[in-house]
Formats: sequence, C-alpha cells, structure tokens
Amino acid sequence: MARDGGSRLTAVCFLASYIWLSCSLQRHSLIDQPRLSSFLLLFISGAIAFVASLFSKWLPGADGRFDSEAVLKGMQSSLPHRPRRFYVPCIILLIVFRLEIIHRIMREFQCATEGVEAFLPVLLAAHEFFSHRTAQTVSDDPEDMWGSPLEDFKNWLISSPITLLFSTILFSYGVFMVGDFTSRSTYFCSTLMNQSSFTVFIQWLGVITDAVILIMLWRVLSWARTTKSRLRTLGGILVSASVGVSFLWMASRVSQHQEIIGHHPFRGIGSLYFFDVSSTALLLSTLIISTALWICDSTVLEPTAVATFTSGLLASVQNVLLIGTYQQTSAGQPLVVLFVISVGFILFTYANNMRWIVVFKRVFLMLLLVSVFITSAIFAAVRSKHLDRHPVDDLVYKNRVEADRWLRHATVSTTLKLAVTEYKDRHQGRDPPPNFDKWFEYAQQRKSVVIDRFDQIERDILPFWGMKQRKIQEGLEILRGLPDIGIITIADGKASHNQPANPVQKVILDEAVSMISTFVQHLPDMSIAINLKERPRVLVPWDDIHRLIMAGSKSRLQLLPYRSRRGQEDEPKLAEGNPIDVSKAVLGSAAQPYVSPKKFRQLEALACPPGSAARGGVHWDVRDFCSSCVKPHSEGQFLQDWEMFLDPCHQPDIFNLHDVHTTPHLHDLHQDLLPLFSRSKTDSFNDILIPLIQPVNHEQDETVFNQKKDIVFWQGDAKDSQIVTPQSLLGGHRHRLVHLANNASAVDEVSMLLGIRVNGKDKFRYEETRVKEANGPLPFEFSFTNSEPCEDANCQLIQQEFGFKEPGRALDNRYIMLLDTVDGPPPDLLPTLRSHSVPVLSSIFREWYTERLMPWVHFIPIDLRYHALHSTMAYFIGLKNRGSINGRPQLTEGRQEDARWIAEQGRKWADRAIRREDMEVYMFRLLLEWGRVIDENRDNLGFVL
Repeated sequence: MARDGGSRLTAVCFLASYIWLSCSLQRHSLIDQPRLSSFLLLFISGAIAFVASLFSKWLPGADGRFDSEAVLKGMQSSLPHRPRRFYVPCIILLIVFRLEIIHRIMREFQCATEGVEAFLPVLLAAHEFFSHRTAQTVSDDPEDMWGSPLEDFKNWLISSPITLLFSTILFSYGVFMVGDFTSRSTYFCSTLMNQSSFTVFIQWLGVITDAVILIMLWRVLSWARTTKSRLRTLGGILVSASVGVSFLWMASRVSQHQEIIGHHPFRGIGSLYFFDVSSTALLLSTLIISTALWICDSTVLEPTAVATFTSGLLASVQNVLLIGTYQQTSAGQPLVVLFVISVGFILFTYANNMRWIVVFKRVFLMLLLVSVFITSAIFAAVRSKHLDRHPVDDLVYKNRVEADRWLRHATVSTTLKLAVTEYKDRHQGRDPPPNFDKWFEYAQQRKSVVIDRFDQIERDILPFWGMKQRKIQEGLEILRGLPDIGIITIADGKASHNQPANPVQKVILDEAVSMISTFVQHLPDMSIAINLKERPRVLVPWDDIHRLIMAGSKSRLQLLPYRSRRGQEDEPKLAEGNPIDVSKAVLGSAAQPYVSPKKFRQLEALACPPGSAARGGVHWDVRDFCSSCVKPHSEGQFLQDWEMFLDPCHQPDIFNLHDVHTTPHLHDLHQDLLPLFSRSKTDSFNDILIPLIQPVNHEQDETVFNQKKDIVFWQGDAKDSQIVTPQSLLGGHRHRLVHLANNASAVDEVSMLLGIRVNGKDKFRYEETRVKEANGPLPFEFSFTNSEPCEDANCQLIQQEFGFKEPGRALDNRYIMLLDTVDGPPPDLLPTLRSHSVPVLSSIFREWYTERLMPWVHFIPIDLRYHALHSTMAYFIGLKNRGSINGRPQLTEGRQEDARWIAEQGRKWADRAIRREDMEVYMFRLLLEWGRVIDENRDNLGFVL
C-alpha cells in the first residue's frame, strides 16, 4: 500500500469512519425513511466533496499520480484501462439501483443471509485476476541475476494473481463464517409471505453491483488529472445520484396511503432525524472521500480487503470472548475462523505487495495477529464451559429471599402512628393525604398484607404534581368528549358513572362504582376518566414528563410556610410547539384516529430518556438476536430482573417483537399528559393504573398439580387479531411462539442448557441444538383456535400460516403459558395464579398488582424473545428418558417439586394480596392521593396526627 504519511492518514480516516458507521447503523433513526435519508446523505456527501476540492492542497494524496506530467509518464503502466464516456452515468444509475436493492432487502431482512457482503473482495480480486493487473513490486535492491529456481518459484508464487485470488477467497470465507455464530431472532422468515430465495439472490446482485461501481469509479477517478478534479468528479456523481433517489422518494410519497396523523411532525422527531442525517453524512463523506483517494493511490481491492478483514477480525475476537456462554457454545470453531481470517489476510498482503496496512508494517501486523490468536487460544482453553449449578436454582433462591424482603418492607406499619411515619419517610417528608387514618383502618379491616408499599401509585401520580389544577381539569374535559371513556363522578358521598351504551363497558364501571361505594364517604368530590379499551392512550415525551416531575418535586418540599404558588412561573414550560393532540384533531369527525406502527414506535422512543438505547434510533435488524438488549435484565440466558425487563428503553428490539408495537394504534393517542385511568399499560405510557374487574367468568380449578397433564399449554383465538400486518405476522409475540413450536425450519437453532457428566459429577453446558430436535422432548402445545367462521383475510392468513386446533382446557395442564393479547395483558393471569397450575408469564404490561408479584416465586418468567424457553422448561419438566438431543440421551432430571412450589406460592399469594378486598384498598389509597393532587390547596393538605 501507500508508503508516505499522507496516504496512511487517508487509510486511517477510511478505517475510522468505516468502523464508526458500522457500529452506529445498528440503530438509527434514518432507517425509518430510507429514500429520504439516502437522498440527504448523498447530497450532503457530494456537497462536502465539492468543498473538500477547494482545500485539495492540504488533503492526503494531493501529490497523486496525475499531479505532474513526470508522474504521469512514470506510472502509465500501472493505471487501469481508460474509462469510457458512459461510465459516469452508469455509476450514477448503479448507485440508485444499489440503494433500491438495500431497501428491498431491509423489508425482508429476516430472510437475508448474513455475511454475503464479505465476498466483495473476491469479486474485485477475480477482476484483477482476469485483467492480469497484479500489484507491481517496488524495490530499491538490484535484481539478483543468479537467483535459485526455488527462490524464483517463491517470488512467482507470492506475486501470482492465483495467490492473490486464493488468499482473498480464504479470508473472505472466514469472515463469512463469522455469521454462523450469530444467534438468530425468533422473528421468522415465512414460506407463505416471504421469498427467501429471491432475497438471497438480490443480496448477491447487490454485491456484484458494488464491485461494478467500485471498478468503474476507480477507473474514472484514476484518470482524473488532479486531486481537485477527482473530488469534483466524485461530488458530481454523488449529487446526481441524490437527484435520482429524490425522484423515487417523491414518487413513493405520492403513492403512499395518507394516514390521519401518521405524517404529522410529532414533537422531537424532526430534530433527532436531522441531527442523525448531519452526523452520518459527515462520516459517510469521510468514508467516500478517503476511499476515493486510497483507490487512486493503490487499487480498488486494497481498501475493501482491509475493511472486510477488520470486520471479521473484530467479530471473531468478540466470539472468542463469548466462549462458554449461551451465545457461543463452541470453543474450537471461533478459533478456526480467526485462524483462517488471519492466515488469509497475511497471504493477501504478500500477494498484493502491501508493506503497510493502514499504519502498521506488515511484520508488525503478523506479530499482532499471532499474539491475538495465541491469547485467544489460551482464553478458550482456560474459560470454563461447564456450570456447577443450574442458574434457575440460584434465581429461585434469590427471588424467594427478595419476596420475603419485599413483604417485610410492605408491612412495616402496625399502628397509625407508624404508618404516618413510614409514609413521610418514603415520600420526602410529605404528610399523608387527608383521611389517611380512615384508609389505614379500612386496610386493617380488609386484612391487607400491603400497608406501606404503593410505589406504582407514586410513580403514576408524581407528574401531576407538576401541573396546575386548572390544566388537569382541562384534560378531564377533553377526555369527557372521547369515545370509550367512562366517567365516574363522586359527589355528596355517592359514586355514579355515565352509563355507557356498551353492556360490557357498563359492567366494568358498575364493578368500579361498587368498589368505590365501600369508602366513598371519605373521598372529596371529583370526577375520574376511565379508559374502557385495552390499550393505554397517554404517551408523553420523556422530556415533558421529566420537567413535570422536577416541578412537582420542588412544589412538594415543605420548606416554606405557604407553598402554593398562584403565578404562572411555577408551571413547567413544555417544548415549543404543541404536539398533535389526536382528540382535538378528530372531535366532531367520523374518521377514527390512526397511528401507524412506525410512528407509534417513534413516539415510544421519545418516551425514553436521552442516552437510552431506544432513544438512539430504530433497531432494524430483525434477523439477529440482540444480546445487548437482554443483558441488563438477564443472568446468562435466563430472565433475572422482571422490573427492568418491563422497561423498553434499553431493549429497542422489543418494538419488533410484540403485537402492540407491530400493529396500528387505532384509538386516541395523546402526547399531552391527561388524567386518564387505565387497567394496564406498558412502561412507556403515562396512564394511571386502576383496579378494574373484567366481566369474564373463570372456572375454579379443582385438579391438584400432580394430577394435571405434564404439558406447557397456550391457545389463542384468531378473532383477537383485528389487524394483521406483515410485521405482526412474523414478529408478533403470539405468532412467533406458535411458529417456534410447530413451524420451525430444519436450520433453525436454539442454545440450550443441557446436563452432562464430568468426572462423575453432574454439570451443565450450553449447546447449540436444532429447534425441531429441542422441541421433541418438551411437551409444548401452542396453537391458534377459531371460535367463529374464518371469513376475513386476517383470519385466513393466520390459518394458512399456523393452522387451527380444537379448543382445549388450559387448567388441565401443569404449565400454562400466559401471553399478552394484541392490546393488553394476559386475561387469564389472575385465574391461573389462583389455580394449581404454574403460570409461565411473558408480558410487557403492568397492572395495579404487578409490583406485588415476584418472578421465580409466583410465576416462571419468560423473555419475550423466547431464547430461554427451552432451557427454562427443560429445568422444570426434565429431559431424562424423553429422547435424545444432539445425538445422546439426556441426563437432566425434572424439578417438578420446584414447579409445584411455584404454583402453590402463586396461589397462596393471590389469595392473600390480590383479592377483591386488596383492589378496594388500592383504589381507596389511589383516590385519596388523586383527590389531594387535584385540590387547589394541595400543597397545604395532609393528614397530621
């Protein structure tokens, strides 16, 4: 490669920008609008290339081969063929065509083959091989006239185009093999809806297009006279390509279905998007310009080979570091791949006469790779691949201790005085609300085991402390005029509701009023709005919620004798420009509010704090398992922290893996904080949780655990899926579960923790297993049923993809899988808790009692990605005498006693802490707190002994 400092600086800029872009594009807001993003990136990069041409004297490579006639005469033999006139327009068209291929692949990325792009250097090396343009050896030593035949053969072998092609194939194949170690997501490629073979075909077509673009660009730029002309030519190509992309973007915009609110500029999205465009364009232009200067100084093969090698080396080292975990079950394969990549690239540097690789001399790089390989081999040898204890053993024990600690913390107060003291300690010195003594007496009469711990109420109400009472009342008036909103009015010691026409909704409000009537005489007059739909509706940006919480915290500090403020200065100022309020947009209109899944995910990202993974951009890679997303809430493969798992902000991949994120939001969605009470919500939403009784009759379970079928059971009704989108069909939580158990392909694999014997002792080891083989010993019964004739297209699509089975009785089985519905939490969670079966829960929703449930004590938690489903259920059910996995009989004994213990603990706890009486105690406490928040004199209100 280059021998001077300027050329090495070009290579450093190329490699740094390449690595940075590769890492940042994993999550990016630009992915949501691919054509617009492509247009802006190309246009800005072209403009930057034009600007850079004005400063070409200070750029690396300014003394290029055409900058003087002497250089031109001396290097004519090493130039590529002279470009034809049609090369430049062809490059422009091919760039536009290549971007369209990328957009097409992104739409079915779950069907794409990983690592195909690693063969780009092979195509470029093949071009050099057939064009007979090998690198010229430059040496200051005089030619040896008496060299031996062996030495001559060695020199020929090193400089032969065959060696160049072979070495390129070797390290490119090694980089391609790195993709085999990447775990796949359960987001599946459908044989019904997707064309996997076509997706792979256009992947290869895209790589060939890349090779053609690079070769033609190399010829065009190499025959440009100066560095300035090269940069201007490059800038013209990029700007022209951006114009072509802009036509496609405008055509797609015209043909798109216009959503009711889907195309409005929601608050915060524009600034984030254009910041990403600017920063990415700067990186991209650096990459393109440095590539252009580098290929003019050497060949087009050199930078692509270095980029491919770097990607493969970093990924291989990462795989080595994961040896012994569920993500990397083999110790030898990563080392073999690392060896193949290293040897192949070293041979390539000799065949291509690269004495410098970026900033390293070839000898130093060889020593570095040898050191990396030896260190990796030692690490793989000493890294323990066996576990002495099953992780679930520790999780059950730790959470049992945590459940006891939680209960002690929740039941500190035995007297009113202690309850008041405890309340003030937990609420920054604030007095309890008025009539707190009545509530305490009520809770004791109802034998509530939870007296002091109502963290959910505190989190839900806290932002409203930062709002003026007038604003809260205005929000209530907005809610009054919306459909599917029930209004409960408390006045003169009586509770009533607005009598909705829907009989199901009326029963819900009747039950709520019935509960409130047991303590209504102790409540101040108020009206509350109840969300009668499953989905929550209040989704406020994090910045606004944070300002309200900060303002509310300041107003509650009891530092001044009179704390209420009448002026406007205390009210937090929200972001400039009011957000789109769906309720105001559709009042008086027959049109139903609608938010597309893409816009909904953007709004959910805005509900996360700055710096969080979800706020950083869209997680577009639906094909690969996101290990960084599960690490914060997991211990190895198993879910450890349920509270953290419910927070979507560190796991942006979850926006592709649940029906609530992959189907349109068909109800009113508000970005302003409104006083809306809902039965459930995800952590992104700001609805206030309230206990509501659903009008569903649940049968009693009279069958004890040991008499139930040893089956993991789930069955869903197809009619629940009102809308089926391609994303929800392939990534929906219910669809993925049924596909995993029934429709897994022959190549689908899962990491499974299996028991082995080592030196006469029982140990455990993660092993890669075919999904079909792993399903064999485990009694999974996951299916869809259909309670109504299958007439609409959505039902027929589900039937074709998954099929239907006859309805079964869930309580006949020992393990009941509990999944969310399309819009809300599992409807059978409480009945299952009260049964003798084990709840196996996978949910992203909170209800009023969620904080009272402890994973591994009251239920078995399953991550929404299902990557630990087989290992978890194998722990309880056992694999011994159930067939072979990976070619050998299994030794894992079932822990049915642990499963029975969890079932009993859940049933006993539900009978103690999640009764109707507990719902009434919770609602009494909630409405006392709410009554104070909406009072004009709230800063002076409180219960004092």
